[in-house]
Amino acid sequence: RARSHVPPVQATRLSPRKLGGRTGFLSHRAVPVSVSGRGVGGRARVASRASAAGNRPNASEERTASDEDNVVVEGVVMPDEDDDDGDSDSRNPTGHGEESPSAPEVDEETEKAFRAQVATAFDAVAMDANFQDDLRRRSEESEGDGGVNQGSQMATPSPTRATLWWRAIKLPMYSVALAPLAVAGALCHHWYGCVNVPQWGALTAGACLIIAWLNLSNDAWDAATGVDDTKPESVVRLLGGDVSEDARKAAVNKVHAIALGCLGLGGAGLFYAASVMAFGAAANTAYTVLAMLGLAVFGGYAYQGPPFRLSYKGLGEPICFAAFGPLATGAFYLALAAGVPGGSVWMGVPSAPTLLQPGVIGAACLVGLTTTAILFTSHFHQEEGDAAAGKKSPVVRFGLPKCIDFLRRGVLFHHVLASLLAFNGWLPIMGAVGVFIAMPLSIGVSSFAARHVETPAELFRTKYGAVRWHVAHAVLLALGCWLDPWMVWNWHRVPGFALGAPY
Repeated sequence: RARSHVPPVQATRLSPRKLGGRTGFLSHRAVPVSVSGRGVGGRARVASRASAAGNRPNASEERTASDEDNVVVEGVVMPDEDDDDGDSDSRNPTGHGEESPSAPEVDEETEKAFRAQVATAFDAVAMDANFQDDLRRRSEESEGDGGVNQGSQMATPSPTRATLWWRAIKLPMYSVALAPLAVAGALCHHWYGCVNVPQWGALTAGACLIIAWLNLSNDAWDAATGVDDTKPESVVRLLGGDVSEDARKAAVNKVHAIALGCLGLGGAGLFYAASVMAFGAAANTAYTVLAMLGLAVFGGYAYQGPPFRLSYKGLGEPICFAAFGPLATGAFYLALAAGVPGGSVWMGVPSAPTLLQPGVIGAACLVGLTTTAILFTSHFHQEEGDAAAGKKSPVVRFGLPKCIDFLRRGVLFHHVLASLLAFNGWLPIMGAVGVFIAMPLSIGVSSFAARHVETPAELFRTKYGAVRWHVAHAVLLALGCWLDPWMVWNWHRVPGFALGAPY
């Protein structure tokens, strides 16, 4: 009980009303009522601006509270527990045993207004309680589904089927086919002055179909070995392979059939671009081109396909470097250079292209390194899964901290190599400049991995950063190789006579 320090005033006893299961006595000074709440899980409060029993020195002021929702109603005077008729405080407001003088009756409109405000307050309290019940129910349901993070975080919505299909297509991964073609086309223009655009388009279509075959076949083989059992964006799972064992086998066969179709069409496109579109003496290079591309495709199969499965032996990165670096980039350069009608626009350039022309091997190695970085970083968040499947990936062999440290050293080595190649004439100088312009992206990839070494689940973003670096690196390297003939250090070149359209 709290004593008020406001001088006593006369109080009038009103008719009792049941509030919270108890009889209350209200005065004419308790008309103003306020309702306030303090957020979710907080307390809703109904309070009068003055004591319902009047501002008396010993005015009784009690609270009724809901045990569940912490609802508090202030300003409602309740009788003492030991009062038989509940009249002791109203008859003796001063507490000295004297009867209080009679006060004028409160008019009916004032009493109705007060009761309406109290009813509104309790409606607000009920709405707050219902909201809390609904919030608790949703939280319990999400916890039961396993979709709530530790603590009091809300459930993360699961991705839609369209999102899963978008992830399964792996559109950014097709950059590993476009990067060698872009650099090879720029080198062809660097030495021969033009590019056979229809031939370049045929090579692009064939290479993208080969990448589609690799992605689909790898997905099917991973599903057969159980590596992708918990991967929601697996093509096999999206085709109903997670329903039963028979459904899984049917989905695997379906994916393999689609993959083989892509391989057949892609191989036909590469063969057409490499052999049919070659001109003159350069047509003899078609056999070399087909052999190099065939070896690159076989490396892609041996990476994941039975009986080799070289990725499970930790040989995926060397295969990736060789297939997309010297083999693919070198073969595309030979094919495009052979497709230029009339030879080079520069004097002294051989009519039949070779891999020993300055810049070809150097640029091909740089493209292979950035492509390998994508595969290397894709293992960072899969250490447990690779170990459980028996896959001896680098992160399983050496551990995550050592792999991240190797990535940082590899980024430094990449740019030192570009400088050495340019200094010794094995890479166009402007091509090396383009490599250094893309350098901040590579530093960002390695720094992100180093910051999240203690949280491997966050490292799945590292491969996307590696893809961005790979794309920017290839575009800037190709642009530099294309611009290099116009630089002052190449002004000594003498233009020749070519049937193709120069520049």
